[in-house]
Amino acid sequence: MWNTLREIRKFTPKAEVDRILGASPVQIEDRPAWYYGGGFVLHYSPVRFRVEGIRRVEYGEPGEYIVGGWHFPDADTLKLELGLTCFDAEDAAPLEEDIVDGVITYQSTFQEIHRCAARHSLEYYSEGETQRQVEGSMAFLRRWITWEEYEFYFYGKSRKTKVTGFYFVQPE
Repeated sequence: MWNTLREIRKFTPKAEVDRILGASPVQIEDRPAWYYGGGFVLHYSPVRFRVEGIRRVEYGEPGEYIVGGWHFPDADTLKLELGLTCFDAEDAAPLEEDIVDGVITYQSTFQEIHRCAARHSLEYYSEGETQRQVEGSMAFLRRWITWEEYEFYFYGKSRKTKVTGFYFVQPE
């Protein structure tokens, strides 16, 4: 599914995405997000838009247009990341394909992705930590790397921690 999904252009109508993927997705709560199986959650915008400087300019007819999505290799991580308590995603599984062809897989570590980005382009690169509140105080949740159209998640502080999920933006 990943090889097909990453070729779908941003702002493709949901009905067309469903036809291309041959899927009957399940909406996640009242969010503009749909579970397509295999650990994939796609999110949609009610309008098409472009960014001009610092302004968001909306255009076209209202609808449901794909913007991007997430992939998680297991149900527990998917539920944690999306803040879900009751959701059946038991078919979530690691990708058989590379996340980024010949460069990044679920076996890639934080350090490897950092080095790869440094060799290619740091223009669209950032990294950091996310915390969450646990019993009244902030606790480590995960590290992340944002590079190009991806955000990679790592559930460990070590630079040798492997990718445990990712967010992606559809190509324009």
